[in-house]
Amino acid sequence: MTARDLAFKVMKLIPSGGGIGLGRLGALGLAGLEYATTVKVWNLLRCELDRLLRVAHPKAFPYIAIIDVANTCNLRCPYCPTGRRQKSGRDKIFIEPDLVRQLLDDVGKYLVSVNLFNWGEPLLHPRIVEIVELIHSRGIWTVLSTNLSINNKKVLEDLCDAGLDFMFVSISGSSQETYEEYHRGGKLDLVLENIRHIIQYRRDNNSKNPIVELKYLVFKHNEREIEAAKKMAQEVGVDLFRCVHAGGPEWAESELGRGQALLGRLFGAERCKQLWQALVLNSDGGLAPCCYLYFKEDDFAEYNGNDIAEVRQNEKFVLARKLFDASAIRDLPTDLRHPCLKCTLVHEQPHLREYLKENPEAVRGHRTGDA
Repeated sequence: MTARDLAFKVMKLIPSGGGIGLGRLGALGLAGLEYATTVKVWNLLRCELDRLLRVAHPKAFPYIAIIDVANTCNLRCPYCPTGRRQKSGRDKIFIEPDLVRQLLDDVGKYLVSVNLFNWGEPLLHPRIVEIVELIHSRGIWTVLSTNLSINNKKVLEDLCDAGLDFMFVSISGSSQETYEEYHRGGKLDLVLENIRHIIQYRRDNNSKNPIVELKYLVFKHNEREIEAAKKMAQEVGVDLFRCVHAGGPEWAESELGRGQALLGRLFGAERCKQLWQALVLNSDGGLAPCCYLYFKEDDFAEYNGNDIAEVRQNEKFVLARKLFDASAIRDLPTDLRHPCLKCTLVHEQPHLREYLKENPEAVRGHRTGDA
């Protein structure tokens, strides 16, 4: 049995809506083991040790890359800053494949996975297949998330051939009426047609990849269609179906979403991981500390092929990590202005209670403006 087959079996055993999804992330990690090398495993272990010890100057490299290949979208989802066309300070741009190549030359040998999505719709990138091929050729687990409401069967086939490992497809209803309440401008029938096409193309080519997961974004208004969506997922033949807590205003949250958020807190999700584990590259070359920050002004650096190890030791990164280390609180300037100071995770750190009260710049705020 291959690592991919084992991971697939584990993922199918983990129930949908399973808290913060640690089990599912672990299973995805198993799948990525088919690309494992001694260097990757050793770096991952060092990185996790740095994270657990809250090391401000980590020696390990990040083992996850989040690359926003396109910061534009064809839909107008109201709780997404891209969907509501909120200005970020960035030009609407597709990332250059050469920039991805430079990044892989720099840290590719340490990367376990690359996630080709964040604020935009990756399938709008005219060279998305080339980018997937480039990453796959380096032996890196490649993941893509899409609304799949596009009219382009050729690109779907080419992605299968390019070596895409995993595809998330987001929906928010089992009927067009409910689906378009959030996925505004999208066509559910087209999404399902595209899924069927991918599944059939895999069969015709005796291929197992990409694994396709239908991700149901749960809001208060669409909870009633969860069971119908599960049945629909079985009918179209996806490999996995999962319900997830959808971001948005409190009044739109479902009971399931509140339950998942509570489980996240119980399992220690209030401690930041991305400052150690992840490298977040925006389509314009901006490097962010995590995938939640949207604005250009919140980037920690610009990536122009410069040394990632050096960039991750700059003052903004170091101060961000020190926020999560109780022993480093004396190193924090009393009037520190920093993008991480608006993060909920920072405001949940017990050792920072007095510091946050005394620093007038430490105001909790939404990382994308207003949901």
